[in-house]
Amino acid sequence: MINKLPKFNMQQVAVLGLGRFGTELTKSLSECGCEVLAVDESEEKTNAVAEFATHTATTNVAEENNLRTLGIAEFDGVVIAIGDNIQASIITALNCKEMGVNYIAAKAQNEKHAKVLEKIGVDYVVIPEADTARKTARLLTHPKINDLIELAGGYGIAEIGVAEGWEGKMLSELDIRNRYRVNVLIAINGKGEVDANPSGTTKLERGSKLIVGGTKKDLDALSGKLN
Repeated sequence: MINKLPKFNMQQVAVLGLGRFGTELTKSLSECGCEVLAVDESEEKTNAVAEFATHTATTNVAEENNLRTLGIAEFDGVVIAIGDNIQASIITALNCKEMGVNYIAAKAQNEKHAKVLEKIGVDYVVIPEADTARKTARLLTHPKINDLIELAGGYGIAEIGVAEGWEGKMLSELDIRNRYRVNVLIAINGKGEVDANPSGTTKLERGSKLIVGGTKKDLDALSGKLN
């Protein structure tokens, strides 16, 4: 499954479905400065997010007319976070697509659900439980990789901490690209200052981090060599 990322920073997002995932997403989007319309059939759930959502609505989003009333096509993006009702999730995704919603993300219950959403034309599909399980497994087996974003074709971007043997050295001395077959994309020093275009003279220090890109195989191999 190849997820498509948004082409611009979204300012207005509608979250449809306020289970645990939808509620946490609404809160996180609000903290990022996004205007959020939070929608659910349950008035209790919409009331629970009212303190941080920009707007709330209590309605059945699987009904096309209700989506039109919400003006769903006017939002930068829509997240379908419906819980266990797979049929409602699929119908809502189909209606959003037919209404011309700019960008659709959706929560899936399993791989089959995800495949159906992908065929409908949903841009980004997430299976929260599976994603969390994979991240936990990676944390246990590759603790030196702080985070990993998987891309298409077996490639990924990862954040790594600077190994003790790298402290005080310049990137040119480490020759990371040739030795480990990964590219250094961004360097972050111990103060959290970001160098978005690191050069060979960039010096690493205690607490520095690097954002690197390469194949998952090479990233895993690099993790095993960090100490």
